[in-house]
Parts: sequence; C-alpha cells; structure tokens
Amino acid sequence: MKKIYLIPLLSAGLLMAGCSKEKGFDGEMSDDEGQVLKTALDMSTTSDQIMVTRAESGVDLSNFKINFIKKGETVAAKSYTYSEMPDVVTLKVGTYTATAELGQDLNAEWENPYFKGQSEEFDIEAYQITSFISPIECALMNIKATIAFDETLLAAMSPDSYVEVKVGDNPGLNFTTAEATSGKAGYFKHTNENTLVATFHGTVNGSEIVESKSYEGIDKGRWYKLTFKLHQNSGGDPTGGASGEIVVDASVTIEDVNADITLEDDEPLDDSDRPNWGGGEDPEPPTPGAAPEIIPVAGGFEFGTAWNVPVDSENLQCKFKVVSHAEGGVQELTCEIVSNMLNASELGQAGLPTFLDLVNAPSADSAFPNYWIALSGDGTAENPGLGFPTNVKGQSEVNFDMSNFMTLMGLWPGEQHTFKLHVKDANGESNKDLILQY
Repeated sequence: MKKIYLIPLLSAGLLMAGCSKEKGFDGEMSDDEGQVLKTALDMSTTSDQIMVTRAESGVDLSNFKINFIKKGETVAAKSYTYSEMPDVVTLKVGTYTATAELGQDLNAEWENPYFKGQSEEFDIEAYQITSFISPIECALMNIKATIAFDETLLAAMSPDSYVEVKVGDNPGLNFTTAEATSGKAGYFKHTNENTLVATFHGTVNGSEIVESKSYEGIDKGRWYKLTFKLHQNSGGDPTGGASGEIVVDASVTIEDVNADITLEDDEPLDDSDRPNWGGGEDPEPPTPGAAPEIIPVAGGFEFGTAWNVPVDSENLQCKFKVVSHAEGGVQELTCEIVSNMLNASELGQAGLPTFLDLVNAPSADSAFPNYWIALSGDGTAENPGLGFPTNVKGQSEVNFDMSNFMTLMGLWPGEQHTFKLHVKDANGESNKDLILQY
C-alpha cells in the first residue's frame, strides 16, 4: 500500500460542459454561494479524481469520505462518500480545506488501515466556480504490526501458542501461528502512550512461557515487523540460555509506510518489567521472514493491471524497485518480455533476448553477449541504457527506471507489452506483471 493521492484536476474547459448539478450554473446560486466541481479522472486515462501510487491492494477508493470544512469551523459544511459525491458542490462563500479519509481509527483491528489527508486552503467566491484544489496526500494514520516465528521456535512451541500485541492501555490482538504464517496485519490506534508491548504465551519444549518485550517511541504510519525465535546458548543448543532456562527472544524491523523506507533492521526489543523475560543478548538477531517485494515508485501504474500509457506525455515515468529483506539480498532477478511487437525477432535485432537475467551475466559465446550493456548502458550520455539494472546479486534494493524505454515503445500504438518480473531471495520469491497498453 503505501501512499494515496486524491487530486481534483478541474479543467476550465469542462466547467460549463453540462454536468449533473447540485444547484447549477444558471443563476440559481445566491449572492453568498459559490461552487466547486468534481471532475472524473480515471486512474489510467485522467478521467477519475483519484490517482493511486503504491496503494495497498484491496483498498476501495470509492469509499473515501470527502469533507469540505470552512475555516474557523470544526464541523464539515458538506460531507460525501466519494462514489456518491455530486459533480457540482455548492458552498457558502469563505475559505475551505478539503479532507479525505478511508477506514476507521479503531483501537485494534485486523486488516484495518486508516488513511487521512487534507488539502491546502482554497476560496469559494460568490457566483464563481473553483477550478483547482491542491492535492490531498492521504497517509496511514494508525500503526501496523505483523508477527513472525522462526522455524526453530515454531517446531518447539505448542500449537496454541500466540503473541498478544498491545499499544498503550488499549485492547490488543492475539497473533497465532495462523496469523503469523499468512502475514495477517493488525492495525492499532496511535495514542499518547507510545509503547508497543508484545507478549508471548505458550508452551515451549514442555515449559510454559509468558514473556514480554516492549518497544518505545512508536509512531503512526509505521509498520512494526516483530520476529520471535528460540534463543540459542553458546553451545548452539536451541533450548535456552546459559543456565538452561527456556528463552524466547525477539527483534523488530520498522518500516515507514508513508515514506516507503526502512528505519531500523533487527533491533532487539527493549526488556520490560514483565515476568519471565531473560536470556541476554542474541548475538545473531533473526532475519525477518518477509518475501522480497516489487514496489511501484512513479508512474501511476499498478502491477497486474493494464496501464493505458499516456504516450503524448512529456514527462512519462515508469519507476519501481525490488526490495529484499533477507540476508544475502537478491539471488534471482529476471524479466520476461511478452509482446506481439517486442518479440524475439524485433528484440533480437537490438541485441536483446526476450528473457532477461539481471543476476548472471551473459557468457561470451551466448547469442546476446552484450545485452547487459543495452539494458543498463555504459555510463556515457550516448548510451544511457533502457533503465534495467544488471549485476544485482546480493543487493537489498534494486531500482528500475524504464521511462526512456516507455517512450520508445510508443512507436507501436494499440499494442500491449507485458514484463513478467521474478525475484527470489533466502526468504522466498515474488512475481509481478507490468502490463503496458499503448
């Protein structure tokens, strides 16, 4: 998921073009009223008001609640669900902001992201139609948490074991092996009490364990990935600490969801004053178990959905990145090109295969020994490449910028091109399709 933008692009040429009306443009407004128009910007063709970048899958954008709030007032002058908002909204003269929110800010709930944002101020003038509202950047306003159990602990603990996660004094959520295995996320309300407490409950190797860890200074818009493991003593026996007691340990990876960056990796959670916590430091914190990700960065596209490419755009962008959370980074990264026009014959003339291996360099006796240079360039202005990175084995973040390549593909209007991306690391693998429709 990560950022959602609601951008009313209001064209003066459309203002008088016969929209459905709340009051209309025919003199029915009073001398203390003005209007603002909702125009449609489709996500792929600029005909729907919502543009999404890095949005989490499954978010129903039509359910955004839109509020028009007059300056100096706390209650909205007009409120609508976006899908039911009229094309023309009539408001009293004054200075306003528009807010947008999705979801509910609940104490603790499964899969319940809460987004909220606000525009800059704009004026409603008598008998005038407002033609622009600044972008509303909707950020995640609650706290996201997931739990993972490492394989050693998973094999040693009882099936009814779970981790309770709480933020402040609010009720928490219980993560069982089912939630951990599926990667199910809990969302928690941000409070003045900025402490997250994760308590392990269960039986480990026959011993009943109730152990807690806490993390201070938590903040909204961040994803706390908590990994629990069975602590190993210096002899390598995964049974407990030096004195033989069973010790469950934990670490956390924090990602700023709104900024799409990792803040901290594998920092051990602070000891709390909860009972039965011990074992000392873990010299080898566990690697988070998340599979590698392929994340849109710029261009307004979504993987798996055909993107109607605006070929006449002067600033066409297509950027995404591959992120590996595993030790050792990326081990496999490939791209298969599936297209009627960018076929083996057409690509072959440019010295490119249809299957691109970005980890293993082509051998000197291969059919396309120099295709890595065509993909990533040679560092000169004459050959900037096509925006594909190469020699990426071991990297934790790999950036693609296919913007120049996108412009070249505009030579074939009406064609569709699919780039089938595959990445694998020590934690697993991911596959995404970038589908470009010209």
